[in-house]
Amino acid sequence: MRYYIDIKNMRNINKLLPYNSYKKNEKQILTKDGMFKYVNEELYKFKLNIYKHQLQETNIAKSFITPSHFQWKKYDNAYNLPTIHCIINVNIAEYKLNNKSRTKFIVETVDDVLNDYYFESGETIDNHSLLEDINTFLSMLK
Repeated sequence: MRYYIDIKNMRNINKLLPYNSYKKNEKQILTKDGMFKYVNEELYKFKLNIYKHQLQETNIAKSFITPSHFQWKKYDNAYNLPTIHCIINVNIAEYKLNNKSRTKFIVETVDDVLNDYYFESGETIDNHSLLEDINTFLSMLK
C-alpha cells in the first residue's frame, strides 16, 4: 500500500543517497482506457482500482500519513495501443533503510521535476515498524 505524507522540504533528499536501493526509468503510456506499460518487454494494460472502504489517517512527526485510495492493477496483455495516448518517462528512485525493511520511500520525477513521493509498504498503517521507518526518513529530510 502507498502512504502519502506532506513533506514541506525536499531539499535534503541528498541525505538519502546512501539508502538508495533501486533506480529505474519507466515509460507510462496514458490513454482514455487506462495506463499501458511494458513489463519484461511485454505490453500490459493497467486499470485504476479505487478503494471504497474508509482508510485511516495517522499523525507522526507533526504530519499526517494518508493511505492511498487507489492502485494501478495489471489486468491484461495488450497487443496495440489506442491511437490517442501520451507517453510519460518517469524516473523512479527507491530508498530503503536496510535490506530487510518492508518500507520504501519512493521519489518519482518527470523531466527532472519532482512529480510524486510516497512510502510503500506491505505493513498496515498501525504497524510500529512502518511508523518507525517513516519517522526515520522524515528526520533525515529535515
